[in-house]
Amino acid sequence: MKKDKIKFGIPGGSLEESMVTLFQNAGYDFEIKRKPLSVCIDDDEIECFFDRANEIAFLVGQGILDGGIVSKAALAEKKPKVVKLLEIGTPSSAWEKTKVVLAVPENSRIKSLPGLQGKKIITRLPEITREFLEENKISAVIEFSPSSNEPKVPALADALVEFTNTGATLQFYNLKPIAVLLEEANILSVIANPGAAKNRAKREKMENLGMLLNGARTGQEYSGLMFHASNDMMESVFKILPALKKPTVTHLRGENWFDVFTVIKKKEIRKLIPKLKKIRCTDIIEFPLKKVII
Repeated sequence: MKKDKIKFGIPGGSLEESMVTLFQNAGYDFEIKRKPLSVCIDDDEIECFFDRANEIAFLVGQGILDGGIVSKAALAEKKPKVVKLLEIGTPSSAWEKTKVVLAVPENSRIKSLPGLQGKKIITRLPEITREFLEENKISAVIEFSPSSNEPKVPALADALVEFTNTGATLQFYNLKPIAVLLEEANILSVIANPGAAKNRAKREKMENLGMLLNGARTGQEYSGLMFHASNDMMESVFKILPALKKPTVTHLRGENWFDVFTVIKKKEIRKLIPKLKKIRCTDIIEFPLKKVII
């Protein structure tokens, strides 16, 4: 019996490039085509829909899509009735510090939240903004704008609610944050509508997809490391060697040397290799990893 295809949402916009990389590293032939706009994937059981994360959250919540990938911000904005199956993590390490902030011009008379009373706030996240204002008992005009809003303040509004990562864009437009509305805004999750979540085959398919994507994301942070060490070096090696688990150590036949294999965070490897060299380890090889499933 032929299985029903899973209708699955893939987020675009600023997430598009990261999605392509994650799916390809997860082992899929994956391509986003422009004319006509479509997503091609080498899995006959998945029918992909390409849209912004906010729209995917809405469509899954309405039961139009079985599931999809959405950001923490999209879930907070749309509040869909969905089941979160698995967290993937941020699209890449560059997105880890992304948050949603409320910012005003540096020379604004608005110095704190009470100063927003009666003012206009422009944003692509009106529901997150409205909830925040209600919690702080502030009445202000919220104007929805789906594009980047930094250039529009103060010409079109007194303040904005927007995503920020390094803060460089805000600084470029002479804006300063006065409140954080949402931390870790771009953590991605695989979600499903309640009906699809109760369907064993569909749920398992989406959970397995999420696991592979999470492994591909984790793989971006790690590298494999192999080297040779003599028996006399091994105690020193174990003292300096971080790892997900204990390293794999293989005795080289007929010799007093060992082949050591481990998986380590890339940022740790650049400090580790000089230490291994100082111990006089040899044949040190670092190699990339496509997926790391922990």
